[in-house]
Amino acid sequence: MATTQTTVELYNYAGFQGGESDFMAFRTKLPVGSAAPDIAATLLDTGQPVQLSDYWRNGDLVVEFGSLT
Repeated sequence: MATTQTTVELYNYAGFQGGESDFMAFRTKLPVGSAAPDIAATLLDTGQPVQLSDYWRNGDLVVEFGSLT
């Protein structure tokens, strides 16, 4: 059985790297309360590919991306 190794790159910015137009473009891309697109993701613990729809069919799904600042 082949295994997939996932590399995670760490980041830590001192502050937002961009201008006001970059910030507003990010904030309005997917407004609060709108339906999330069905995207492909990778489970970090197993490397298994999944779709978000694999989870929201079973109930509510919360996706957190962290702080912009």
